[in-house]
Amino acid sequence: MTGMAFLRRAAHTSARSRPADPRPAIARFWSWWSEHRDQVLAAANDDRRDELAELLAPAVAAIDPALEWELTAGPPARLTLSAGGDIERRAVTERWFSSAPDDPDVEFAPARQAVADGGSPGTVQVDDFDIDLSELVAGTGVDPRRGALDVVVHHPLFPLLDEDARGKVAALGLAAVLGEDDVQRWVGTVTVSADQPVDAIAMSMLPVVVDQLRPADPWVSLQGAGRKGPVVAVARRPLLRIDRPLADTHLGIVLGYRGAANGLPRDEAVTTDARELQERVIEALGGDGPHAVHVGEVTGGRHIVAHFYVDGLEVDVTAADPIVRTWSHGPAVARHTYDPDWEQVAALRS
Repeated sequence: MTGMAFLRRAAHTSARSRPADPRPAIARFWSWWSEHRDQVLAAANDDRRDELAELLAPAVAAIDPALEWELTAGPPARLTLSAGGDIERRAVTERWFSSAPDDPDVEFAPARQAVADGGSPGTVQVDDFDIDLSELVAGTGVDPRRGALDVVVHHPLFPLLDEDARGKVAALGLAAVLGEDDVQRWVGTVTVSADQPVDAIAMSMLPVVVDQLRPADPWVSLQGAGRKGPVVAVARRPLLRIDRPLADTHLGIVLGYRGAANGLPRDEAVTTDARELQERVIEALGGDGPHAVHVGEVTGGRHIVAHFYVDGLEVDVTAADPIVRTWSHGPAVARHTYDPDWEQVAALRS
């Protein structure tokens, strides 16, 4: 991707607006929790489900009415908020989780967690049927281009359920064995089937299959051809926002350079200085962590394009500007845009 191509894409995607800041609503929830915690836990421990719903449902809905919640009895109890696969709301649950109080009696989770080894995924009621999730099986196929697992899910009771109900059961089963975040990371397409797939395996075996997809090195080198010659790149794997759910704002730094051979830097100092500049940028953004991450770099056509993502509500993205101005090998520019789906780096995923 050339520098000008990056700027055109940034201008195209910047029209999407940021949703309302959820932090005030989250702060109000934790204030409410401090007053009603004991009452909520007592209802959970006594299995008073209606009372529990009357207490928790309005409090969670005040953060975002689309969030789902679960509270399991202790010890320790676990309160989980789920975004249901929506990455914008997953950022909300992450902010909620990161501001949770220390509580020896309660665990908090920003997404549905996988059941512990040897644990049962449980039973869910759908259309008056009690569906034992341990009876789910899956046919699997790996998409090597995306590094994702495509699955075909079957349950013996699927012939009695409609397509929506089957999808709900499949989603709950996948979350139970992998956890919601790993479903986002590693599962590609999900198909439900009334017939058992050939060579199906118990869904409880999916973590073993997924472990084979995890890269040994979080960075991968890529090569390609652009309009102005060869292009080389390095990028994180997997290149997905689910690993940094708070990082919703793209920072692109375009570094021009002179003295090119077929569009690539002729002087090794260009590459060395670019890497040092990027290290200084990530440090100025608060360091590589939940609020800022360096995700990749593309070199070619007399430009180096460095890609970062930051938490637009917590990080001052303009902190990079003074560092960019120190670039001495040619023109340099930094641009940032709200990019919740990480569209700016879509080309680096393939």
